[in-house]
Amino acid sequence: MDILPYIFGAITLAGVLYFLYSLFFGGDGTDSLDVGDASGDGEFTLMVGAAFASVFGAVGLLGTLSNWNLPLTLVIALALGLAIGRVVLSLLRFVLRQQSTQVAHRDKLIGAAGRVTIDTQAGQISEAMVEGDYVQKHAIKEVNDTALARGDVVEVVDVDNSVLYVKKKR
Repeated sequence: MDILPYIFGAITLAGVLYFLYSLFFGGDGTDSLDVGDASGDGEFTLMVGAAFASVFGAVGLLGTLSNWNLPLTLVIALALGLAIGRVVLSLLRFVLRQQSTQVAHRDKLIGAAGRVTIDTQAGQISEAMVEGDYVQKHAIKEVNDTALARGDVVEVVDVDNSVLYVKKKR
């Protein structure tokens, strides 16, 4: 009895199961290891490992069941696994860049004027079109806890993550 198909099958199953787990239940931020120069460019996550394991195991399983030469099977499985892992890493980086909650150009936004787009009760988060380098929509909160009406002009006095703190102009 040849044990290699079972080993490659187990590797494939482990990769696919972790990938599905991550898709449906998400990550908790503890599954990453920075193997780069601390710039975040070398981010290796278990999702990338799962993609590698899935492809490596599947190609290895295919190769052993098709009676391919074992060294050739391992080289092809390793090459395809690394290629797919690299693609997944690039996609994850792209998605993370799109989800940034940081407000760009904090210093340029402080003092900028904006116009409220949503009627909001006192103390609630609202929304305004703020004129900085561009006219952009931002989440805002009035610092004096006053109600904001659509069309009110506000001035940005502080920025905290993705919320602009504004003061209503009289």
